[in-house]
Amino acid sequence: MMTALRRQEGAVPGDGPRTWLRGGLVAAGRGAALTGLILAEAGVLSALAVGVTLAGLGFGLLMIPAIVLAGRGLASQIRRRAGEWSGVPIAVPYRPQPWGDTAQPGLWRRLAWLLGDQATWRDLLWMTVDCGVGWLLTLAPVALIAWGLFGIVMPAVWAPITHAGGSNWYAFIHVTSATTAWLSVPLGVVVVAIGLWSGPRRLTLHSRLARNLLAPAPSLPGQPAPA
Repeated sequence: MMTALRRQEGAVPGDGPRTWLRGGLVAAGRGAALTGLILAEAGVLSALAVGVTLAGLGFGLLMIPAIVLAGRGLASQIRRRAGEWSGVPIAVPYRPQPWGDTAQPGLWRRLAWLLGDQATWRDLLWMTVDCGVGWLLTLAPVALIAWGLFGIVMPAVWAPITHAGGSNWYAFIHVTSATTAWLSVPLGVVVVAIGLWSGPRRLTLHSRLARNLLAPAPSLPGQPAPA
């Protein structure tokens, strides 16, 4: 099992270049998908802020249960992807509905169930942290690969940029001629390699961060496990 996980992270010495390349590209694509979830989390947090602001008018309270449940759905997707993509399982901690599956509870009962569940607050904390710093882990690999490819194709694109009056810098290289454009190529290759190498590792770090915030809190000896 450890060997399989190390292969998933691209850390097994015997892996060939194709396996390493494929693993890096897959991890970068998955990171981009997680970035999409982060954008959705930002939308949930914004909607929740609006609902809380309008709670005094009445209809804001009606929004809160649906918003919180939407946040649960996003957190559940994070848990599932952490297990499937990084081998980092995260238990689902939510309390079951106290009224079963058929009853239609009132607003206050739904609010009491959702807001009285510690897992709700862990979800909100996770979404706040994920929107603040999580995207640095998920988006960086694909951004590095894209920026590296720009350096690799610099000999073909530097002239139109310069003729259009653009000040073209690639990292510390001021690209003003064919010579400096070709100097960007090896640097671009290095940047692509860093993106491919870091992709699986950043994905695993993101999953571990999610586990630290989303997993049920450990219980003390002799006490029932908290929700």
